[in-house]
Amino acid sequence: MSGQTELTHTKRQRSVRKQGGSLSKSIYEEIRERICLLRYPPGDVLREAELAEEFGVSRTPIRQVFQKLEIDGLVETRNGVGTIVTGFDFVQMKDVYELRLKLAELIAQLSPKPCSDFHRSGMEQLLNRAAQLKGSRDTGEFWRINHERQKIIASLIGNTALRDMYDQFYYQTGRVWFQMVDVMWDDQVEALCAELRDLIRAMELGDTQAVAYVERNHLSFYMGLIGRFISGELPKADSSGSNWFVDARE
Repeated sequence: MSGQTELTHTKRQRSVRKQGGSLSKSIYEEIRERICLLRYPPGDVLREAELAEEFGVSRTPIRQVFQKLEIDGLVETRNGVGTIVTGFDFVQMKDVYELRLKLAELIAQLSPKPCSDFHRSGMEQLLNRAAQLKGSRDTGEFWRINHERQKIIASLIGNTALRDMYDQFYYQTGRVWFQMVDVMWDDQVEALCAELRDLIRAMELGDTQAVAYVERNHLSFYMGLIGRFISGELPKADSSGSNWFVDARE
């Protein structure tokens, strides 16, 4: 391992420890992010040795990360092949969205945290970034904004079990938007901006219950789009012919 690589690993580990987190959790969140941003598309084989070398750890933490990702439904282990990124099961995604609707209602009911200027200003920054997407087709930035929005919402959830579930189901459904964004870019950017504007108004009131209502209403809208996807009203095949959108149970 080169000196520069060792230095990078050391900096990452020090940063995680400084934040009070664990290196294993940091690796899990990084790999989950890559899967949701389709840097690791469905069908990719994740290799323990390569990831262990990249993050400067033994294979044991990587195996633990794979186990958690498998529980999340993002990877699966196949005999003779290894750990593979799963495909998309549209019917299952619709079921998960229905559950997310119910969970959104609980945001303001189970030990909610008060909205603050920090939350509002964070959403305002995201709205400014989202507005720039109207003139720039940057799907990576679209997902980064969505992920950061999710983190802000999750920070308002005081109940740790609910927060963990809310995050887990968000990331389970996150990848399904990739092709929908590709074929409905302008509509999706406008929907994102509208959601951020609604969240800002709710946070200006300091009303966590209003934030929960906004989340639920927009999730309902997105679930409607999922229904159109399943029914075939929206195309599922991208221009490259990639077969990412498959039934993960096959």
